[in-house]
Amino acid sequence: MERHRRQFSPSLLINRRAALGSAGAIAAVLGLGSRLDHAIAQEATPGGMATHPIVGTWMVSTPAGLAMAVFFADGTNIQGLPATMAGPQGVTFVSTQVGTWEPIDEHSIHFTGVQLHTDANGTLVGTVTIDGHPTVSEDGQTLRDDNPESGPTIRDAQGTVLDVLRGGPPVTGVRMGVGTPGLPGSTSTVGTPST
Repeated sequence: MERHRRQFSPSLLINRRAALGSAGAIAAVLGLGSRLDHAIAQEATPGGMATHPIVGTWMVSTPAGLAMAVFFADGTNIQGLPATMAGPQGVTFVSTQVGTWEPIDEHSIHFTGVQLHTDANGTLVGTVTIDGHPTVSEDGQTLRDDNPESGPTIRDAQGTVLDVLRGGPPVTGVRMGVGTPGLPGSTSTVGTPST
């Protein structure tokens, strides 16, 4: 079986405050105000997760190729990767990877994300659960995961574990920014594009 490594994915960014405001109105109508007030208080209180250097958007180089990762301050992680993947049973279609993360220390985290794999008809053929342990550099601009506990757990459509792969080549990442996509060999460009 081909050796897989963790892959990261992006998400659509929505304005959390607007979403919470809408949720607040709905909760008030349904009588859930006190629960929502507690959630909003947690959201407004900066904690260790909100200030962790992993929070943000990353371009990640994996052994399987480039991927994008967004780590949100609430512990959510969404990663964008190529839509298809070649494997032992042919080409499968791969979902966005969705998961959660938690801090290990002031620079390192552990995340767990899940990808759904389907055939050309949209039938679930399996899942891949990725566990990663990236560490963010002191300047907060790069990350690296060479932890031997990082890697995928591959399951069939019924959830039976088919393989657990750990270790392998490191995964590295660069923080993305406006005008700086983090692509290998790219530099920030400002001004008129050349022809």
